[in-house]
Formats: sequence, C-alpha cells, structure tokens
Amino acid sequence: MINKNTKIIKKIIWLRLAQIIINDRYKQGDFDVPIHLAMGHESIAVAINSVMRKTDSLFLTHRNIHYNLSRIETLKEELDEYYLRHTGLAKGSLGSMNLSNPDKNVIYSSNILGNNLAVGGGFALGNKVKNPNGVVFITTGDGAIEEGVFFESLLFLKSNSLPSVIIVENNEWSLGTKIEEIGR
Repeated sequence: MINKNTKIIKKIIWLRLAQIIINDRYKQGDFDVPIHLAMGHESIAVAINSVMRKTDSLFLTHRNIHYNLSRIETLKEELDEYYLRHTGLAKGSLGSMNLSNPDKNVIYSSNILGNNLAVGGGFALGNKVKNPNGVVFITTGDGAIEEGVFFESLLFLKSNSLPSVIIVENNEWSLGTKIEEIGR
C-alpha cells in the first residue's frame, strides 16, 4: 500500500509534468487563450487540496492551473477547456484565466488583480450563515498586496471572524521584470 507521503509526492510530480505538456502545446500555438503556468507552486496546490473538506471553498487568481488540476486530477478536461471544446472543464466557455469548477469547490477565478479577495470575503460572510463549518481558501499573488482590496479583505475577514485562509504566492515576477532586477 502506498503511504500518504508517496501519494503527495506523486501528485506534485504529476502537476509539474501536466504543466510541461501544456507549456509545450502552448509554445506550439495550440491554444487561442493565454495560459499562466505555476511552475514551482505545485506543492501549494497539493497541500490545499489535501486539507480541503467538502464544506470548504476555493477562490483563485488568473494563475489557477495548478489548483484546478489538483482538484480534478485529470489533464484531459483542462486541456479541452484551453482548446475551448465543449468537453472542457467549463464546456469551453471560460478558457484559462477565469476557470472555476463548482463541482470541485473551485467557486471563482478572476483575471482582475485582487478581485477574488473581495469576492471570497463576501462568500465567506454568506458561508458563515449557510455553511458554518466551511472554510474559504483564497489565493493571490504578491502583486495583489499592492492593491487596497488586499488589506481591506484581510480586515473584513478578521473583523467578522470569518473562517478563511489566504495564500499569497510569490512567483518572483513584477509584471514582466524579475523582482531581483527592480532597483538596479
């Protein structure tokens, strides 16, 4: 029997390989939608997926590939969505940057910087009444920290004692410039 650690490691490796396949197809011009990979962030998605319960919800940014793949555990539906096929995860209607999957508790994804923080906060407030056992997981990138909605959302969640987890991912890029290059 495979122990839990081995399953987690295999899933992390699978997520990386899935992204490599998607990236290769993207470089070949196979997709008509932009794709934002999350190389190096696979373990975060696997960790969140492993602790989420049926009552929990997930709110994502435009860089959602690793979370969606971790939740569905198949490459075909995600690829079909990027090909905008009716067999895709969202029937080919959402592409990549707004890809959600309510069946797997991926409630919302947004390509608007920081937008998912406020939406997740509002959902958490409703959740407190309708689903008092649910935790709202909200991911964001380090770039959203510069937006007012980041701090307002944290204050809102804390002030209302809303069960939530905020995950801030740093991909070491500031738009098109590596963070280490800023200020040179």
